[in-house]
Formats: sequence, structure tokens, C-alpha cells
Amino acid sequence: MSVTKAELDSFTNVLFQKYGIDFTCYEHQSLSRRVNRVLHNFKVDNIHELWVMMLRNRNLIFTFMDQISVGLTSMFRDPKTWVQLKKVLSDYKSDGVINVWNAGCSTGEEVYTLTIMLDEIGLLNRVNILATDMNQSAMEEAKKGVYHKVKMIDYEKHYREFNKFGTFSKYYTTDENHIIMKDYLLKNVKFKYHNLTTDQFQGQFDFIFNRNVLIYFDQRMKDKLISQFYQCLKPNGYYIMGFYDSILSEEQKSKFINTLSAFRLFQKPEKVLA
Repeated sequence: MSVTKAELDSFTNVLFQKYGIDFTCYEHQSLSRRVNRVLHNFKVDNIHELWVMMLRNRNLIFTFMDQISVGLTSMFRDPKTWVQLKKVLSDYKSDGVINVWNAGCSTGEEVYTLTIMLDEIGLLNRVNILATDMNQSAMEEAKKGVYHKVKMIDYEKHYREFNKFGTFSKYYTTDENHIIMKDYLLKNVKFKYHNLTTDQFQGQFDFIFNRNVLIYFDQRMKDKLISQFYQCLKPNGYYIMGFYDSILSEEQKSKFINTLSAFRLFQKPEKVLA
């Protein structure tokens, strides 16, 4: 059921022509894995069969988009990064509201990680968080904040590494098989549809989270997105990458203060050289 490059190129071209959906900037191996997963889920053997199904059922494109754009996420993933972020946010100098953009929020685990951390340092009431994704179904899951208890083994472990004196269980209730995150954690969060590759970047932010998203794009699109994120950062603001994302190019790195780059935290200088 492996998809060839020629098949994938042809498929992405017809998707763009019929629906205006552009996957041409996605890294080939990453997109191929995702398409193979969709073929398996739809119980078809090849892209041609998938395309015939999509032509017969107009609504199938929405299911396809949801499955192709599911992100890899977890609560308190890379705990050392969150420890550093806690220090940075505790010392962050900002008058009034701190504006945060979580670009590629997926099913919301990172949003809840962020709001829990902010609650613990007393800043939850001082932030506005914009959480965006191109996967509408994933964002609906994020809004509900319901996660299977099986995931809690890792979540609890990560949280303990982040805050060994904290009590993770106070942030959720439980039923037989799930945990339900408490509503107040989303009181200053706005969810919004946004496609990083096609939609405009708007606003000025103190912190931009875009973790483990760039891995899905080719180098040209990665460079473009990082430049756009940079333009949306306020002076002294932070851009936060994931450990699965490629290291910044030397040209991109030179724009940032890199003292915390080992934790994938990159600060925009207060004064930007022309």
C-alpha cells in the first residue's frame, strides 16, 4: 500500500485543482505516511480508489482533511522546555495582557499545558491565547478537553518532571474511561481555523508556539513560515519550536537571541537591525 512520489504528486495536484487545497509544500515522506494511514483507515488499496470514493461522496474530503492533518501532541511534552518557559514567563516584562499564539494546536494538549503552567505562576488572568489549526475536528476535541485515561500515564510522568511538588489531578475530573479538563483553563483561549500555508498571519504576539509542525513541510515553506512568525513577534518575544522540528538555518538563527536555543526557545531582540 506504499504510495509512490509520482502518485502523490498527481494526487496533490488534483486536490489543488478541485478543492484549492495545497499540499505541494509538504515534505514528501511525511505526507506519504499520512496518506498511507488514510488509505488504511478508508480500507482502500491505492490513491486511485481513494479518489473515486471522494468523487462519489463530496463530504469525504472533510474526513480526509481531518485525518491527514492530525498532529502529534502530548501534555507537558519535553518537560525541560516547559521548566525554562516557566522561568521566562515569570520574569517576562510586559505591560498589561500577554498575547500568545499556539499555531497548530491540534487536539489541545499543548493549550492545556500552557494554561496549567500560567495558572501555577499566577498569570492565567493576564493572557490572551489564540489557538489555531486547520483541523476543525481536532479543535472541537480541544474545546471539550476530554482525553482517555490511558494517556494519563505519560501526562502525569511529564507533569512530575515539570513540577515535582504540583498536583496534576486538580486540573481535571474523571469518568470511567476519561479525564475532563476543567473549564476555567480555557477562559482566555480563543480557537480559530487557520491554515499556515495559505492564510494570512495577523497580530503581534509575545509568545508563538509552533512545536513539531514544521517537520511536515519542505525547506522552502519552513523558511517562509519562520519569517512570518518572526514578523508577528513583538520585540523581546519568544518563538518556541519542537524538538522534532529541524534546527534553524544560520540565517534564521542570526535574527534571534539564541541563549535558550537548546530548549528550542528563540527570542526576538528588543531592537531589530535593519
